[in-house]
Amino acid sequence: MLAVYLAVFVAVLGFSLIAPIFPLYVRGLGASYTLLGIVISTYGAVQLVTQIPSGRLSDRLGRRRLILAGLVIFGLMPPLYLYARDATFLVLVRAIGGVGASLVWPAAMALAIDHADRGTRGRAMGWYNASFYSALAVGPVMGGALYDRLGLAAPFYFWTLLAALSFVLVLVLVKDPPKIQTPSVDRSRSPSGRLIQAGFKPTFLACCGVVIWTGVVGGFNVTLLPEFAIRLGFSTIEIGLLYMAFAGSNALSAIYFGGRADIGSRKNLIIAGSVTGAASFLLLRFAEGTVPVMLLLACLGLGSGMSNPAAAAVIADVTTPSHRGEIFGIFNTARMVGVVVGPMVAGLTADAYGINGSLAAFLAIGLVIAAGTLALREPPPP
Repeated sequence: MLAVYLAVFVAVLGFSLIAPIFPLYVRGLGASYTLLGIVISTYGAVQLVTQIPSGRLSDRLGRRRLILAGLVIFGLMPPLYLYARDATFLVLVRAIGGVGASLVWPAAMALAIDHADRGTRGRAMGWYNASFYSALAVGPVMGGALYDRLGLAAPFYFWTLLAALSFVLVLVLVKDPPKIQTPSVDRSRSPSGRLIQAGFKPTFLACCGVVIWTGVVGGFNVTLLPEFAIRLGFSTIEIGLLYMAFAGSNALSAIYFGGRADIGSRKNLIIAGSVTGAASFLLLRFAEGTVPVMLLLACLGLGSGMSNPAAAAVIADVTTPSHRGEIFGIFNTARMVGVVVGPMVAGLTADAYGINGSLAAFLAIGLVIAAGTLALREPPPP
């Protein structure tokens, strides 16, 4: 599985390289702020409708094949970005990228769970999340350095190189597991067509709520965090450190709490992580100074790192193994709902009530998600 985690890290590192310069690049092509928002949101919007079909396809064709196809798309995107003559063309490029992401992420998550048993699923998803968020922590810093030293094209071409490296890792080192068949719960043999075990729909929805919250927090970070920090007098470097605090804390806590999810209560970790995220937004409203704000961003990452691996493990516990790609397609679609909703909530509430009003709105969403986790029920040991 190390090859899978390395491939995820390299793939995420690639598209995070351009995060510091992408909005400026799009604006430089003549985009209005409205068109910039459309260009950015297209990536997530396409994933909303393609994650589930892609997950189903991975159940039929194998995980490895779809991951390789998605990595090819990742490798082709940077030249398309660079040779765009107007910002409208980037909407198409982002849509293609959304398809590539949908081919990679559900299949990669399902593959990680395929290679784990019930006693190691939390750890498997902890390392998956760690590989994802550690790349988000270092990618923007690397991209900014490449831009400063070598110019605009450098981060884009380095992204293509990383996609090629990730492709080789998967091609050479990753193998699909044997086909999983579970006749007692296999949907193809079930008259009800059940993906979720009887009695666990509230649990499934609560876990999807947890990953929706992850997307919502990301929406706040992308949309409002820079302006929030600038109003407190932060420098550009300090803003970058805030992002690093969030992603780095997320990655490290996912490793630790992923392992804890395999030896203790997954439900308790999910509840604690959700409450930690909501409390962070409550305290952000009153925070001043670099260190307190950075600590609260780290707490946001901590909450995600506590809850997400455990939620993904519970999802695997209560669903049909032979349709795991489809299941994680649904799970990732829930995250993309948050990715799309988060920036909308941020923008609408900031226009109407200011940034403090937005913080109150995100607190309310966090409390609703945390309340939903109380309905979660863990299945009995096999």
